[in-house]
Amino acid sequence: MTELHEQVAKMLDIVWQGIPNSYKSTYRQTIWQQFEDNIRDAAGTNNNLGRFINSLCLGLNATPGKNADDRKALLEILNDGNDKAIMKLMRNETLRLVLMVRVRNQERQEEWKATQKERTGEAIDMQQQFEEVTE
Repeated sequence: MTELHEQVAKMLDIVWQGIPNSYKSTYRQTIWQQFEDNIRDAAGTNNNLGRFINSLCLGLNATPGKNADDRKALLEILNDGNDKAIMKLMRNETLRLVLMVRVRNQERQEEWKATQKERTGEAIDMQQQFEEVTE
């Protein structure tokens, strides 16, 4: 993978995170295919990266940039001047880019599950300590 691949995957990941959970839930069986198809469609009809993002977000009902860091990262990519290279990558390697986003998403899910498991374990430990003290 090149740095450009990573940059584009980051941009697409920001869009992915901006898709409402209700939309993802409604289309859970086909959401990844929709994501890939929308990227292909938007890349095929736009040469401008800003218009591409706008078209992609409209097609997926997405509001990218859940936090200031994501918005800043997205703006940096949009203003980087690599529009042609990014659009070419989007057209020629859509599946690879979507898979990169899927891997990032899976890693986030696993981190969240581990955090929840730790919190649950801590709560059980606290409950046991409380019971020991109150006996």
